[in-house]
Amino acid sequence: MKEVIIQQINTTSELYPLTLELRDLVLRQPLGMSIHNEQLIGEDEAVHLCALYEGRIVGVLLLKKVDDDTVQMKQVAVDESLRGKSIGRRLVEHAEQVAHELGYIHIVLHARQVALPFYEKLNYTVFDEPFIEVGIPHRNMIKTLAAADYRQGEKEA
Repeated sequence: MKEVIIQQINTTSELYPLTLELRDLVLRQPLGMSIHNEQLIGEDEAVHLCALYEGRIVGVLLLKKVDDDTVQMKQVAVDESLRGKSIGRRLVEHAEQVAHELGYIHIVLHARQVALPFYEKLNYTVFDEPFIEVGIPHRNMIKTLAAADYRQGEKEA
């Protein structure tokens, strides 16, 4: 597989509408919903990361501030035709590094029940009771970012 490039964008980027399309295709359409019917309040304040492969958007995630120590990872989506190619893992690991560089200590997320094994492999821990979001089961998960994990040269970019 050729190189996947992960880059940070914002809502004024020409790539932002393409990330919305991927989020819609992967996260909303299978549930009979459309991201275009949602109010995307606060998106301009979030950190947007996208994965590019052969010039197209193949992955996306958002980091949204919860408080001074905690950021929430949201809207994680990977092109289904490229699943199993470590794009999601690389996006999450890059997001962890960005969060650490921004001074956050914890990352929390609402994981779809089917995605729990993916996040558990990346050392996220389930907390709290199951709940329903967008009509499907989710669990709260958290990871504490250890400073030693993000020292220069110890973490693959």
